[in-house]
Amino acid sequence: MTNAINTKGIHSLRTRISVLLVLAALMLAASISFVALGLFTVHTRSSHLKMAKGVAILAAEAIDADSIELYKQDGMAVSGYEETFRRLKSLQQQIPDITYLYAYQIREDGCHVIFDTDNENSTYNVDDLIEFDPTFLPLVPDLLEGKEIEPIESNDQYGWLLTYYHPVFNSQGKCACYVGVDISMDLLRTYRLHFLLSTVILSFLVVVVIVGLGLVISTKFLVNPINRISRHAISFMQQQGNVEGMNKCVSEIKGLDVRTGDEVENLYISFSNMTENTVRNIISINRMQSERLHMMKKYNEELELKVDERTRELRLANEKAENLLLNILPKDIAEELKLHPGKTVAKHYPNTTVLFTDIVGFTKMSGRMTAKNVVAMLNLIISRFDERAKREGIEKIKTIGDAYMAACGLCENPQGDEAVRMVKFAKGLISDVEAFNERYKINLQIRVGINSGNLVAGVIGRTKFIYDIWGDTVNVASRMESTGLPMKIHVSGTTYEQTKNAFPYGEPVSVEVKGKGQMQTYFL
Repeated sequence: MTNAINTKGIHSLRTRISVLLVLAALMLAASISFVALGLFTVHTRSSHLKMAKGVAILAAEAIDADSIELYKQDGMAVSGYEETFRRLKSLQQQIPDITYLYAYQIREDGCHVIFDTDNENSTYNVDDLIEFDPTFLPLVPDLLEGKEIEPIESNDQYGWLLTYYHPVFNSQGKCACYVGVDISMDLLRTYRLHFLLSTVILSFLVVVVIVGLGLVISTKFLVNPINRISRHAISFMQQQGNVEGMNKCVSEIKGLDVRTGDEVENLYISFSNMTENTVRNIISINRMQSERLHMMKKYNEELELKVDERTRELRLANEKAENLLLNILPKDIAEELKLHPGKTVAKHYPNTTVLFTDIVGFTKMSGRMTAKNVVAMLNLIISRFDERAKREGIEKIKTIGDAYMAACGLCENPQGDEAVRMVKFAKGLISDVEAFNERYKINLQIRVGINSGNLVAGVIGRTKFIYDIWGDTVNVASRMESTGLPMKIHVSGTTYEQTKNAFPYGEPVSVEVKGKGQMQTYFL
């Protein structure tokens, strides 16, 4: 055993503190700079988006939606066209950041030009057709239905643009066209560069101040006291059992009187007490070690009890999580998702029946109610639907606003009576609405649409995942609901063929279904 002190490869504490301070300050400065840059970018983009929305709303108010078809037929000769064009052109010129302002009618064959204020560079006339860009195709279904879509950010030959589309509705409530506003984002690059440069300079000054103050404080309250303690510790070790020399060292150590008010002072007090106790009585040290061993044993026992308790809590939490998973996913899908968390879960089901229902006139009704009452009413009626679906073995897919979507036959071995069970479930929904009206003295009405066929089901997303179904069967079921009658069950021909022997239907009705043409449908 040797008491020699190894000083090879030992670096100054002041040097290490300096390096740590510099690194910490640089990391802090970099983090602040990038966070600030990100917040600045988000704020600037949000401001541009608000500007685009405001311009789009003003432009939409300037357009007579009921005259769109006349504009397409007779072009600029229609009364009011030139005045509307001038108003749109004036609106574009008032805000320099607006690059393009136009109004297009979205149809399945492409975009039909109604207004285009870029008349100097554009060669399009009224009702000219612009084919869909491939990147635009995923948005077409929502645009055809007159829905609002998320703003689009692009960076191509036209520059860095933020595009907002706002639907324009005619007096019949149909989307006649979309107003498009393109806001230039090119200046954002310059703004961000200037902002980043200013932030970096300020951060550099902060680094210098932090490092300087850190060195002064660490030298006074850390480095110098530790150096003094270290020198006396070496002297104490060199006594090698000489009690008289050890006592002298203890007196010198107590004379240091280190008062830093932190861990260094605690270290000094502990070291002073340790040396004094060592000289006074080696036996007490052994007794202390014994006591520490006893404390460690007791701590280990307590730790084992806590581990057992946490294990039980974890098992209960896992059981709750599994029950919750089964509430939102079919059992076989939930099992596959647990076994293969990263795997894409998708299955084809050849014989299913899909139901859509929504509340007639809900949007108008909810406009006269408070938000709290709207949510409370929806919760009551949807809860009734959920309870019935659980009792009758129907798989609820999702709700969108007041719309309710359910399916039957999403299993490996269907029973063959899925369509009958779904129609029975639909009749129960109407009964639930009638009971709801009678209890709460209200007059709610729903439309119900049902279709049978094959579809694809699966789970999409990783954090807030959702189980959903897709396919022509789903689309036709939705059309059955939208073309149905209040408090009536509207079924397609395929559902009728599977349920005609179980339920009485009226005469077939010819219905124009979007994307399918004329279809023979039936009302229960």
